[in-house]
Amino acid sequence: MALWTAISAPAATPYEETASRRHWYNSFIRPAKDNPQEQLAYADSLRAANRLSAAGKQYRLLTVFWPEAAEASKAQQAYAHILDEQRKWQDAFDEYTYLIEHYAGTFAYNDILQRQFEIAETVMNTPKGKFLFFPGFMSPERAVPMFEKILEHAPEWEKAPELQYLVGLANELSQQYELAVAAYLTTQVRYPETPFAEQAADHRAMCLEHISHEEPNNEAALDEAWSAVHQFVTRYPSSDKTPNMLKLSDTLLNRRAHMAYNRAAYYDSIAHQPKAALLEYQDFVRLFPHSDWTPQAQKRIEALTHLVEPTNEHTHTGS
Repeated sequence: MALWTAISAPAATPYEETASRRHWYNSFIRPAKDNPQEQLAYADSLRAANRLSAAGKQYRLLTVFWPEAAEASKAQQAYAHILDEQRKWQDAFDEYTYLIEHYAGTFAYNDILQRQFEIAETVMNTPKGKFLFFPGFMSPERAVPMFEKILEHAPEWEKAPELQYLVGLANELSQQYELAVAAYLTTQVRYPETPFAEQAADHRAMCLEHISHEEPNNEAALDEAWSAVHQFVTRYPSSDKTPNMLKLSDTLLNRRAHMAYNRAAYYDSIAHQPKAALLEYQDFVRLFPHSDWTPQAQKRIEALTHLVEPTNEHTHTGS
């Protein structure tokens, strides 16, 4: 992780700052030196002596007091790197973001993106709240804004498909299944020819199946889950996950059939609406011709047809 290099240059001409300072405390805390060149050299010397906190403060003050100086980008990168070394992940990520947004073209862009990516993965996989012998708890959703920020800065980066997939995975691990489904679908749509599209399709189907269990009376959720599984099998027939997906497809299809049959039975036996029941049974047989409930539905269609049609004929004759 060699993102920092001490670079100091002697002052050539007096520097005059024209930009506004970036923090309210600059009226109370002053940099150690009178110009950005000497300030950078001083901060570098502190860093070389392994006085990281003191060096970080002086790098920070350089960027506050002289944000447009040539040395400001170097100071900003060094400050972010010190926070990184101190394992202050969120602060380090934020300062790398500031570097990207304010000093573009003055540093190795892909190296910074890569380091932000690594930080975000660390945050996703590291327990929060660890104390003494207590292990803490996982909080992977903390990484989602990080992944999204990197995507915002580099939507065409080679790791963009993986980043978009990880947005979904972090949400899934946080049990934010609807957010995960949306992120996985974005991965499939934006990066369809990458390996992460297949992984996203797999996880999207499983998240939808989970939602359908959490909301057992939500027919739309069940239909969407079955559709996602069917799409996976169709698009990735040679995947090692396809056999399990085929089994899941059968399970979901059976659940859909049962729900549709129960709806027809409700109109038949509880609501006592024979016309509506007949239509529901007919739709059921058309959609699920091989289900366990199809023979029963066909019997009810025959019975209800004899009941409903004479009523219709009597109504027609009387008119």
